[in-house]
Amino acid sequence: MTADPLENAASTQAPEKSAVQPKARDPFDPLGWELPAVCKDCDKEFTVPYRHFQAGVVFHCPHCHGSYVPTVPMYRQVHDTFENFYARMRRERDQMAQTTADNVAFRDKLERELAEFHKALERLARELRPAGKMVRRKGLAAMFT
Repeated sequence: MTADPLENAASTQAPEKSAVQPKARDPFDPLGWELPAVCKDCDKEFTVPYRHFQAGVVFHCPHCHGSYVPTVPMYRQVHDTFENFYARMRRERDQMAQTTADNVAFRDKLERELAEFHKALERLARELRPAGKMVRRKGLAAMFT
């Protein structure tokens, strides 16, 4: 009835660390773009991948599991906002690469522009409402809306 010592040694060993380090996200890579969204049911924020954001695609809120379905006008506004911003930033990056401009100045400008862009996305997330019936609040929460 004693435990096998080899079994205990194998179960207590620490797992090996991965040799692959995660890369920092490139702000010009569309696979890493995320879009903030506000649930129509619980009013909590969550993010959805931009590459999947299309009219009619159903996303689910991770907080209340309510559905979030973008409409065509929502998609057009978000698409135009993303594409205009990133086209402008790519153009400026390419111009900076062709000239001997200061890389630090471009990085500072990119940080400022990204902050403004994220504010614009937050504003869109609050203003735009997805398809579907809004859930009425019940109980005490209904008194404060």
